[in-house]
Amino acid sequence: MSAALDFNYRYAFASGLETAQDGKPRLSLATCNPDHSTPYFFDGRVRSPRIMGDMLIALSEVVRTHFFLPRPVLLDPVLTSNEKLLRLEGFSGCCGVYARVDLPAEFFTGECHGRGTTNVDFNTPMRNALMRLRDHEDVRFAVGRDQVMLSRDAAETVEKKVKLPLRWIKGFSEVQAYLPSLQLRMESGAADALRFMRSLPKAAKPRMPSYVVASGGKIRLSQRPQAGAVRLLGTHRIKIIEPLLARAGRLRIWSDGDNGTSAWEVCFNTGSFFLMISPEVYRGFSGEGQALSALAKPAPEAVVARVRAQLQWQSEIDTAALAGDLQLDRQQVESALALLGSRGLVGFDAVSGQYFHRELPFDLSQVEDLQPRLKNARKLIDSGKVRLLSADDGETSVYEVAGTGTNHRVQLQTAGDSCTCPWFSKYQGARGPCKHILAAQLARDGEA
Repeated sequence: MSAALDFNYRYAFASGLETAQDGKPRLSLATCNPDHSTPYFFDGRVRSPRIMGDMLIALSEVVRTHFFLPRPVLLDPVLTSNEKLLRLEGFSGCCGVYARVDLPAEFFTGECHGRGTTNVDFNTPMRNALMRLRDHEDVRFAVGRDQVMLSRDAAETVEKKVKLPLRWIKGFSEVQAYLPSLQLRMESGAADALRFMRSLPKAAKPRMPSYVVASGGKIRLSQRPQAGAVRLLGTHRIKIIEPLLARAGRLRIWSDGDNGTSAWEVCFNTGSFFLMISPEVYRGFSGEGQALSALAKPAPEAVVARVRAQLQWQSEIDTAALAGDLQLDRQQVESALALLGSRGLVGFDAVSGQYFHRELPFDLSQVEDLQPRLKNARKLIDSGKVRLLSADDGETSVYEVAGTGTNHRVQLQTAGDSCTCPWFSKYQGARGPCKHILAAQLARDGEA
């Protein structure tokens, strides 16, 4: 059974479709912050109600689905609001699928009243309301509720006690380490993409990977790897986006050829749905360990503090401009943002290639304590089981790190770190550094 924390969500009302004072339908999403305040973020008219409904239903399908082993599921996605867009994010119950909905300001007729990040209530009545939305309707969309109304003693409060899975929190930290390495591989028109999705098996979970290739301006599935192909395991995971393609403009496919992660971006005239899947069906993003290096080798806290002080819920953080404003090297700013991403304080948008500010609505003070490999590495340091063997002008350092019944040889070098332990031999760094490499990194940085 996976580890989880008891957590109370307190909403001022239940999300759903209601009738506004002007008689027009109004879709209202309730919000909840860690201090149980319910900020009022947005209220405006939706230009494309059916498309918004389809995207939010698809997001709901992701967060309520287990694509591998059943895990605690969190049905309430995270919403970030600023003047430019509303962004909703969530994970599948198994943490192997990450989904994001981007609704730019042009998607609405109205103004954003708040800036921040919160949870939104996704319940069955709200899902049913989303399915009933039609483009000919004049639909208003509201996130939160006026706090003046909430201050009344008679205000209704909806409270849900959930098991907040630690895997879900870690997944948000880990996924930020994968997104920057994604590269756009191919594009397809929506009609061809829909044909491709309908050709995929509905529930097959093959042992061997398939490969998505572009041929003659179309995409198809192949059983043989080739240059430019996108590796795919668990075709049932991407069929979530099939209903969206009927009204979309195009499909863009992203991937990281080194680790096998892929992302599927459904683009509309305004707005998009972004789905990223882990390299293997059984692998959740929460257990990958890609954020460990950022946590073990953080930028100086003084630099991190200065960068964090500049965060103002931006939808795109211009690292070059930020470096100029702070009179820092761009690499220092990027290192600080990577660390803040591992702590859940910023996210990364592979489409724009920029970080964005959002602070997960949970207590993230124990993020580093949720990483067992990092904790074990620090234990190796504290018990004196890490010994420097040689160092070559800072380019290569060789350490001896005690393991179970044997000593392991760790090499830290700019071309890539390595270790003689079974973990590294099996994964070759694809699932983050082993505890021995982390311990050597900590020892080296401590000595420096």
